[in-house]
Amino acid sequence: MAMIVDAFSGKLVEKLGNVIEEKAIMVLGVKDELQSLQRKMKRIACVLKDAERRRIQQDEAVKLWVEELKDVMYDAEDIIDLCMIQGTGLFLQDDHHHTQLAESSAAASTRVRCCNFPLFSCVRSVPFRYEIADKIKNLNAKLEEISADKDKFNFITSSKSSDVAYVMNEASYRQSSFLPESVIVGWDIIDATNSLVELLVSQHQQKCRLFAIVGMGGIGKTTLAQLIYNDLKINDEFVLHSWICVSKFYTSRTDLLKELIRNVGGTCGEATTIAELQKIVCDVLHGKSLFLVLDDVWDADVWIDLIQNPVERTTTKCRILVTTRDRNTAIKVGAVHIHNVNKLPLNFGWELLCKKVFTNNDQSEIQRMKDIGMQIVEKCDGLPVAIKAIAGVLITTELNKREWQNILNSDAWTITGLPEELQGALYLSYEALPSALKHCFLYCSLNPRDRDLFEEDLVCEWIAEGFIEPNGDASMEDVAKGYYMDLIRRSFLQPDLHYADMHKCTMHDLLRALAIFLIGGESLSGDPEASQSKGFTIKLRRLAISSNRESVSIPHLDCLRNLQLWTPPSLGTQMIVSFKQLRILLLNGHKIENIPDNIGDLVHLRFLDLEHTRICKLPDSVGNLINLQFLLLNDCKSLHILPRSITKLCNLRSLRLAGTPVNFVPKGIGKLEHLNHLTGFIVEDADGDNGEGCNMEDLRMLKNLRHLQIDKLEKASKSIAAVLSNKPLLKTVMLHCTPNDGGCNQQKMDRIVQVFDDLFPPPCLDSLQFHNFFGEKYPQWMSSNSIRAALPELTSLFLVHCSNCPQLPQLGQLPQLKYLMIRGATSVISIGSEFLGNGKLAANAFPKLEYLMLLEMANWEQWSLVSAEEDQEIESSKLIHFPRLQKIGISHCPKLKNLPRGLNHVQKLQIVGAHGLSRVFDLPALRELEVRDCPMLDCVDKLESLQSLKISDDSLPKWLISFLQQHEKHHYNRFHLHLKCSAQALKGCLKGGPHWCFLQQVPRLEAYAVNGSMYLKYTKEPFSYQTNLDEGTTSMYLTFEISPLYSVTCKCLYCLRELRCLTLMVACVDED
Repeated sequence: MAMIVDAFSGKLVEKLGNVIEEKAIMVLGVKDELQSLQRKMKRIACVLKDAERRRIQQDEAVKLWVEELKDVMYDAEDIIDLCMIQGTGLFLQDDHHHTQLAESSAAASTRVRCCNFPLFSCVRSVPFRYEIADKIKNLNAKLEEISADKDKFNFITSSKSSDVAYVMNEASYRQSSFLPESVIVGWDIIDATNSLVELLVSQHQQKCRLFAIVGMGGIGKTTLAQLIYNDLKINDEFVLHSWICVSKFYTSRTDLLKELIRNVGGTCGEATTIAELQKIVCDVLHGKSLFLVLDDVWDADVWIDLIQNPVERTTTKCRILVTTRDRNTAIKVGAVHIHNVNKLPLNFGWELLCKKVFTNNDQSEIQRMKDIGMQIVEKCDGLPVAIKAIAGVLITTELNKREWQNILNSDAWTITGLPEELQGALYLSYEALPSALKHCFLYCSLNPRDRDLFEEDLVCEWIAEGFIEPNGDASMEDVAKGYYMDLIRRSFLQPDLHYADMHKCTMHDLLRALAIFLIGGESLSGDPEASQSKGFTIKLRRLAISSNRESVSIPHLDCLRNLQLWTPPSLGTQMIVSFKQLRILLLNGHKIENIPDNIGDLVHLRFLDLEHTRICKLPDSVGNLINLQFLLLNDCKSLHILPRSITKLCNLRSLRLAGTPVNFVPKGIGKLEHLNHLTGFIVEDADGDNGEGCNMEDLRMLKNLRHLQIDKLEKASKSIAAVLSNKPLLKTVMLHCTPNDGGCNQQKMDRIVQVFDDLFPPPCLDSLQFHNFFGEKYPQWMSSNSIRAALPELTSLFLVHCSNCPQLPQLGQLPQLKYLMIRGATSVISIGSEFLGNGKLAANAFPKLEYLMLLEMANWEQWSLVSAEEDQEIESSKLIHFPRLQKIGISHCPKLKNLPRGLNHVQKLQIVGAHGLSRVFDLPALRELEVRDCPMLDCVDKLESLQSLKISDDSLPKWLISFLQQHEKHHYNRFHLHLKCSAQALKGCLKGGPHWCFLQQVPRLEAYAVNGSMYLKYTKEPFSYQTNLDEGTTSMYLTFEISPLYSVTCKCLYCLRELRCLTLMVACVDED
């Protein structure tokens, strides 16, 4: 990202103020020089907002002045780091002890807190102290010259009040319940959707036809394409669907082909060349119909040379929808119809603004602000992205005309020097961001366009870059998460609405273009070798390598502070240590097999991510990285030993080892007082590993943990009390035992129960997981008398393969529980009223539960919500259990005989592999039902609200015929029947077949056989009947799969964001 000079200067001044009084600075004797540096920065800071704007307006003299100032500020930050590192070394040696430095109010990201640093064995000499002082004097001289030059430009001075206000409001915003809503406005887009859908599904002698949507950036092309892609008629008409975002700077042609293959259910195997991948495309598309969207196409050759031939040759019917800014591109790809997207009319623009700003739909307020609001909308020139962006500014102001008038009159509307499409509302919205958010927004553009942005990654990287400061009692992680949500609220990031917590997002192309323009030459996402030939890398500070080469090399970059590389390119890692100023280093993928032994020389490093690599060791010198805050080693399958030196990483905040087979975590990890995120912690038995590994006592010392995963708990000693309960900030806990298929003796089962009894969590816990717990009963703190008090804030609970417990805890008493998954509870035979609590009818059981998953319970037979006596006395309609339940998923519970009475609120039900289930009835709120592999099911009744029924069976079940006949009156126009069956059964559904007489009364029918290659599609009104099945089709049985909406293995459950993913929680596991 580009340095925002006014924001960075403020942070630098604050940082200088914090370190000046540190003992390490006293030892170096550079306090006076640092104070002089601070004073000069304060004098310059007040003009930097105007200087930044004039730089954007292409004032060359100001641009040069700003660049010189940036260099000095970067150098100043580096020197502050060195002062703290080397001053600490001197201080520790001069005092002959290794005590910690006193804590100051500065952020841990800019200070050393403690170390025993062997690098300083030769730094006690007086000449060394003079060397540091000389560097600071040289900086002061440069800054004095720059300060004098500023008077020539007549800059306008400004204050910092807006940022102060932002910090004050941050905590209150984090507690809000913001959720994005639909912002589709106007009839034009609805009419365009309907007309294009009709064209796309219409019959035509031409097998493959291409349509195009054309319009300027930000006008809504992608939104229109999304509406078409999600339309029910499109879904019904085509067996396969694929969406590919091409963009101007797509990574490689092979990646586009791989994405197409994955989208339609294929696998790429070892194929790497275009020819190999095109052959796979032909294989997976053969004999099927396809709807393909190519979004944001700049180069017609992507279709003509890469995709067209395999698609046209192999599909039975294909429709392509292209979105592009250039009409000529649409013509070149051979579009038979081109739809031009027009700008939003003023009234619809105002409607869009109101949806974003007036979230409570207060009509009196809307009318009061309409006159001035319409003037603001008019300045947005009918571009939806601009209206959303300006709405992000308005929602941060007071709802009064004076504030809106100030925005309307802002000279940011007319700033020059920007590309035309970035002027006006987009730049004004950017300029209105608090400085901290400007840094974070610009940083997002470093991520390659074809990679999604994830909250968890951004939070760590923003902290490592120094963009985040603690705010009161809130941690830096909490503040960073607040920034992330604020960027979404202001429409600078677009969340993926499939995820309830919005942890995944993207950037709009125009906003990315704005960020890249403002960054200038400081950051690059792409191929460094290609950019070097163009002279782009002279002062490059951030580099994200995106290349289709087998390997890449990086030119010598003195200023580089951030280096990121993902597979496929390999990299000669020895060059990394030449980038002495690195703060962030990300090397991911199987082509990374080692890192340099002298990695510890990168003393500025804050973030080291080596996930998914093949490294087999971590050099001992990593312990010299005393500024390191994030060490990410998830899924390093060849890494078995961690160096003891990681216990010296005294500023470490996050250590991630999930999926990495380390033998132990080195003893001494408990000294890392800043550690708040720890996954893959391996418990060491007191008698094992020669005392090299951590035991529970080390874990007890980590009182600031918020996220914790403990593995191999069967190795824990008995005395582990207060390991969790003394952690007042703990939010997420995952407790893992090693899977043991061979069984275990009574002594081991009793011991593991005692271990879990001692792992009493604090009441602040939000998420809890048990994996492979083999005790015969759950811990005492989950008993009926304790669970409500022990877990009052728990929202998600996963009990995975707790195979020896015959009875479930009384989970209905958890007041905040929203997500519950029970998997592999093979000893459970019956779930009764005790599941609700108190052993009797619990009127308020599961008051907030939304998703319930019951999976792989091989011996489960009975499920009831009331006792046998109460079952006879109480009417089903009066039971109020699960008042907010949206979805139940039941998978591979072969002995289950019944569903309970009283599920009056559930809206979606998926049942897979319930071989003994005979009835599904009396579910008055049920809207969606999916049934697969339930051979004993013979009664489906009293489902008055049902709108969607999905069945997978070789033949049509008998109960379906009676259900459709008895419920014909409930077949509203939206009722949809979806069948997957054998080819023989499908033939019986055709006109004139034995089943047609009752199927013809269904409003909408889809039936498939043989992996979708045979189909019948029928709509009653308006009448439509399509099939590719003829009388000569060979009768056969079908081998098929349903692609479940939710598929997750235990290996990925360590990730917190998986718990809150709505997509992951709306259907049950199906892993055959």
